Amino acid sequence: MAALRLPRAPASAVLAGAAVPHSLPTPAQPPPVRVPNTAHLNALLTAYGRHGRIRDAQELFDRMPRRDVISWTALLTAYADAGDPASARLVFDDMPRRNAASWNALLTLYLRAGGGRFTAAAHALFAKMPAKNAVSYGAMITGLARAGMLREAQAVYGEMPRQWRDPVGSSAIITAYLRAGELGMALRVFDGMAVRDIFSWSAMVDGLCKYGTVSEARKLFEAMPERNVVSWTSMIRGYVKRGMRRDAILLFLDMRNEGVQVNAMTLSVVLDACSEASLVREGIQIHGLIIAMGFEMNVFLGDSIIIMYSRFGLMVNARRVFSFMEQKDIVSWNSLITGYVQNNMIEDAHVFFKLMPERDAVSWTSMVVGFANRGWMREATDLFEQMPGKDGVAWAAVISSFVANGDYVNAVRWFRRMSKEGCEPNTVAFSCLLSALGSLAMVNRGLQAHAYAVYMGWVFDSAVHTSLVTMYAKCGRLAEAHLVFSSISNPSLIATNSMITAFAQHGLAEDALELFNRMQNDGQRPNHVTFLGILTACARAGLVQQGYNYFETMRSVYGIEPNPDHYTCMVDLLGRAGFLAEALEMINWMPQKDYPDAWAALLSSSSVHSNLAFAKLAAQKLLEMDPYNATAYTVLSNLLSSAGMKDDEEMLKIAQMSNMASKSPAYSLIIQEKTNTD
Repeated sequence: MAALRLPRAPASAVLAGAAVPHSLPTPAQPPPVRVPNTAHLNALLTAYGRHGRIRDAQELFDRMPRRDVISWTALLTAYADAGDPASARLVFDDMPRRNAASWNALLTLYLRAGGGRFTAAAHALFAKMPAKNAVSYGAMITGLARAGMLREAQAVYGEMPRQWRDPVGSSAIITAYLRAGELGMALRVFDGMAVRDIFSWSAMVDGLCKYGTVSEARKLFEAMPERNVVSWTSMIRGYVKRGMRRDAILLFLDMRNEGVQVNAMTLSVVLDACSEASLVREGIQIHGLIIAMGFEMNVFLGDSIIIMYSRFGLMVNARRVFSFMEQKDIVSWNSLITGYVQNNMIEDAHVFFKLMPERDAVSWTSMVVGFANRGWMREATDLFEQMPGKDGVAWAAVISSFVANGDYVNAVRWFRRMSKEGCEPNTVAFSCLLSALGSLAMVNRGLQAHAYAVYMGWVFDSAVHTSLVTMYAKCGRLAEAHLVFSSISNPSLIATNSMITAFAQHGLAEDALELFNRMQNDGQRPNHVTFLGILTACARAGLVQQGYNYFETMRSVYGIEPNPDHYTCMVDLLGRAGFLAEALEMINWMPQKDYPDAWAALLSSSSVHSNLAFAKLAAQKLLEMDPYNATAYTVLSNLLSSAGMKDDEEMLKIAQMSNMASKSPAYSLIIQEKTNTD
């Protein structure tokens, strides 16, 4: 920007462009020149700045007959609010006199701009300030914290005169501590405050929601002498983040009953609660409230509503909201496309992808994932190749898609390609690599990957250490898997589930059940994956009664509805123990009775116990679902042969069909190991 021209207009000057009275015959003397009121012009100058009308503000300033320190500060603040440090500095340097507001305006601008250069400039400016006030210290502490310079922020707080610390300075350092995750230090400052304002209370409520317990946050929230929309929203968001969505909705209703005016952020958080908890009726009601309050044109809320309806699977509603939005940003387009992908409506997603006025990495990655979810890996990789500026998320999406489609070899190859093409691997892509290596039983490569994770400092990442446990377990290295798991001070539920599953698959039911009890004592609540591991452990160890008890408690104690995989585990448990009639009865209890894995488990158990009747029934059901199921033909053929029915017409027919059944091609891991030696 060109250097500013800031003329010093004499006090007698009139506004530039105003008409100068001509001499008139009468009266003899011209009327006196009317000088505009400076206070009025300062107010207009401030209004221009607040509305972003910088050119109008500068022109008005240039035409002002008299300027005081408020005029200069108003212009400086206008440039500061517009994010123009260079012009703001020119105004600051040209000021004949400065007050605390002008120093604070430039200081805040530098700190808001961020980056090493502006933070250093803010430091220098702060040191030169002739008279600092509470706002100066508060701005400096907040800016340093935002730049990640917590120790420097602490030093400024220590220099701050005690009479100014509360509430502005203390609120700023509390926010700084919470930004760094240091809840204890934040609580210490908060407890020591002589005067607290609504900002310090709200900050601590938010901090306790993030780093403490929701119950502690709620207790502090109830103790607040006054609450505003920020404090209410912080508490509601805390419930949502901890998965307590119904509590969030109830608190929102309390907020409404107390007459607190909600804002767009509050409504967005409540929409998230409805969508994550599948509260369709409540979500539709919140949408109606948004329309009634006149927020329907808010782009931010429109995006949230699209996401909510997408999660509900109501894509007609999501598309209708999108169509009625007068203004759409790239998030709006991405939300709709991602919704179509999540609901397996890939063709619709592709139509809108092609219609997008602009695309970003999220747009491209969503479409790549959509193709991959259909198993169209060629289309997914072709689209990926067309993507401009491939980032780590996009690479991870492709690698993850290969793993999801069972193509572990290409998952490994694409991870190597990611590194070769200069894209820094991330923990998501690395976790996918570990999963692929485990599925390929490439333990030597897995050991190398583990060493790389240590070098990168990733071993404490939840996804990485969980993948390491799973990788070692799949490779049959249970000792290493348990060693990695034991090194985690606070294992996630996913890591615990991986270890339970590993114990179960290796026949160590006692260890799996012991870990199951320990996780509950440590406050972890099991989920559906946990029970899959436990039921598998009981099936492998023949613990029929215990397995049945665990299955019953899923619904009655933990509120988990068994899915077809849980029923299949029970069929396997009963069948292995010889209770074939009970296993068949379990299948008949299933909501989805045509689940192939359940009938395959019954067929396998029938084969083990040489029960031809149950084997015929299971094979018949499998062949109804897949007439070319080679396993069904082979197992039944072997049973008939063992029963001495080689000449039986039925045996000949089955043998004939068995030869016709297609079988999957074999794959040699030895070849893979030889071709990937570098």
